[in-house]
Order: sequence, then structure tokens, then C-alpha cells
Amino acid sequence: MRVLVTIFEKLVPISGGGTPRISNVVKAFVARGHEVYVAAPISVGKEEAKRLLGRAHWLPIQGVNRLGRWKMPKYMVAFPINILRVANYGRWIKPDLIVSHNSIAGYSALLIKRFQSEAVTVLDLTDLLFEYLGEYRSWWLRRVSAMGRRLERKTIRESDRIITISQTMKAIASQFGAEPDKIDLVCDGVDTSLFKKVDGSRLRERYASKAKHVLIFHGVIDPQDQPELLAEAAPLVVERYPETTFWMVGDGAALPIIKEKVARYRLDERFYFSGWVAQEEVVRYISASDLGLVILPDTLSARGRVTLKEFEYWACGVPALLPRLPALEEVAKDGEAASFYEPGNHRDLAEKVCELLADEGRREEMGARGLELVKERFEWQKLADRFVELCEGYHKGG
Repeated sequence: MRVLVTIFEKLVPISGGGTPRISNVVKAFVARGHEVYVAAPISVGKEEAKRLLGRAHWLPIQGVNRLGRWKMPKYMVAFPINILRVANYGRWIKPDLIVSHNSIAGYSALLIKRFQSEAVTVLDLTDLLFEYLGEYRSWWLRRVSAMGRRLERKTIRESDRIITISQTMKAIASQFGAEPDKIDLVCDGVDTSLFKKVDGSRLRERYASKAKHVLIFHGVIDPQDQPELLAEAAPLVVERYPETTFWMVGDGAALPIIKEKVARYRLDERFYFSGWVAQEEVVRYISASDLGLVILPDTLSARGRVTLKEFEYWACGVPALLPRLPALEEVAKDGEAASFYEPGNHRDLAEKVCELLADEGRREEMGARGLELVKERFEWQKLADRFVELCEGYHKGG
């Protein structure tokens, strides 16, 4: 089977978001003997990308730095160019099956379908890309949001098959016009060969030497996820547990407002901001922590999302504190490997943090159960194999 896989996030090296998922899917297609083509941004040479993903065909396309200034105008330029380039690439290679990560890349698959009608289009739907622009006040971003939503719904409606991450996202896709019997589920997961318990004592001694407890939030620190909630909860936590340090590992556009709040609450000594670090270093930070945090608001897209963070925490034996949102509640039961707080409620977040800090034995049990869950259900190799098996069935069925 000739397969085209496309993602508009930087795929090599892995940049977070959907790239761990898609890189494992590409490797699984290759391992099962398919002829695989990839269209994605990279920041290494083509030969290095081929070596890392084990495949022979590549179209590098335009990437946009999620952490850079003016990223939205850059997206508006890069995405249409990428759509046309991928569509032209597809006309040339004539794939039997096209796997596209999220709706913008998925639109390019619909264009290819016009010239390669027998190709099966598979939309890998893990997020809604245009549900966040309402957070911006600019009139042109509101216009872009309206156009993007129409495009997103068209891609969801017209893709031959959809693979998504949760029952909640399946229901959302159905509301947007997708036929429920054409939607399958493959959850997100974690690479346990990379994310595992390691010695993080050096980091703890260096960045939290006086702390009894260390809480971690890692990843892209974007405004739409409202991560400043942690800064608002922190004074309530420190009031009860003064020897607590908060690690924010990563970078993003929301950092200035978080730092401003931290300074206003006079908690500078309680917060450590690492900036962007390599995945291998993220593992050390998680391993040196006592509790991992996921912060998301109660919005349409967030209700269907399953982030990578909780799986990465669990793979390192660290319990997670999650917002009570439907898709995350599909992943774990309350009190099993994770505890839940009311999204957007900094007081409830602080209360749940304090409950877990008060009981070290409970945290250890939850972390151990999280590791079991990862091994049972959320390892990338198993999930990617399942993804590819579904795609092979779509092709045969077509």
C-alpha cells in the first residue's frame, strides 16, 4: 500500500503536540512493509529524517515556530502554501491512503482526492484548531477563526474515515457532520523507552534545594490553555505548604502573564522557569517531581482532548492532577492514577494539590498505578500498530 502521511507540525526532531503520535505511526507503516511518503516540516537534513523514521520518501514543508512572535500571521501564510504543496505532492505520488494529522493538513487530502478518487482519506483528529482564536481580540483573527471553522468542519465531514483520541472527540466530530460508524478511536500515549523513572536528584538539588514538594507543569505554555491558573493557585498552596516549589518546564506566549502574577504574589523564589529543554531532560524533571499537573479550560476542544502530559508523568511513576473534562475522565478514574479538579477554579486546584501533598503514600500508589496503566493501554508501539491495522482495513474495505 502506498501511504502519504502529512502533519504541519515539525516532525523531526519531535516537537510535541501530534508529532510523537505521527512519528510512531510512520514507523509502524514502514515496519509493516508499506511504501510510505511523509510531508512535514523538519529542522534536520532529509537524510537524517529518513534515518530516524526508517523510510525513504520525504517532502519538507514550511514550519512555524509555536514559540515565536507573530506566529498567527505566519500560520496564515504557511498553511495555504503547505496545503497546495502537499496536494501537488499527492497528485505526483498517487497514494492509496492519506493520513492527515488534524484538519488543516486534512484539507490537503480532500484536494488530492479530487485527482485520486480511489485514495482513502484518513483524518487523525486530536484537536480542534480554530476553537481558540476567540481568545484573541483582533478583528482579523476573528475573521480567520470563522473561515477556519468552516474549513475544519468540511474536512471532518468529507474525510472517508476519522481516527480520534476519545469518545468525546468522536461525539464532537459527529456533531460536525461526520458519520459515527466511520470514526474509530486510538488514544494518545507515551514512548516508555524514553519516558521512565530516572535519577533527577541533580535537578532537584539545583532548582529546588529547599523544597519538600516539587510540582511540575511542562510543555508549550499557550494562552488558550490558561496556564496562569497555576500562578493563581500557588499562594493558597504555599500558605499551607511553604516548602513547595513549582517547575514550569517549557516555553510559550503565556509565560509573561504567569511571571507577572508570580511577581505580584511575591512567589519568585517558589517558581522555576526552565525554558525549552530536550525531551531527555524533561524526563529528568518529571522524575524529580512529586506531582504532575495538566491545566486546560472547559472549552469545546479541551473537552475532547487527551494531552500527552499525564501519560508522560505516569511513565515516570509520578501521579497526575487533571482538570475534570470528559476525555481525560475516559483515561483514568478519579483517585486511581490521577485526581481531578474543577477546570478554571484556582481554589479547587489548590485544594486538590494540598490533599495530595498531605499523603505521600497515596501519591506513590497513584504513580505506581499510572505506570501500570501506561504499560497496559498507552504505549505508543501498541497504539501505532492499532492505528495502522485500522488503516489497512480501510484500504481493503475501499
